[in-house]
Amino acid sequence: MTEPTTERQLAETLAETFDQFESPETRQARWENAALAAGREVDRNALRAYLAVADAELVKAASDWANAMSASAAKIRRLNARVRELERPAVEAQRAEIRQSFTELIAQAEQDRDFEGAFEAGYQLRDREEQWAREDASPLDLKILGDGTGL
Repeated sequence: MTEPTTERQLAETLAETFDQFESPETRQARWENAALAAGREVDRNALRAYLAVADAELVKAASDWANAMSASAAKIRRLNARVRELERPAVEAQRAEIRQSFTELIAQAEQDRDFEGAFEAGYQLRDREEQWAREDASPLDLKILGDGTGL
């Protein structure tokens, strides 16, 4: 299975971040000095092979972490969609109540011959409807901050 380029890039960047302040030559010299300080003979070929395996393990660990974060993000998106689906009847009921309130306000203003007030209330209702349409069309990630009622 091939992983998407962005996940692979994330894993590589993450792996580079773990030892970003140490060049491969510096790291190898550090390991050689540690072996010499411990009184061991340094086999440079074995050390290079060990460091290559360590680098591969680091990239694998970073890749696993990136995959786990991607799976968590997908799960959060699914759960947010489910919450949005479950809250939809309550949101629609509240929107209907707001529409009814505006409609009654417009009718009362027209009855009182306050055409400017009726126009203003109608304008506010149109604004609210447009806001709700934008909220319904927006991605779920943007809806996390709002409750979807448009209040």
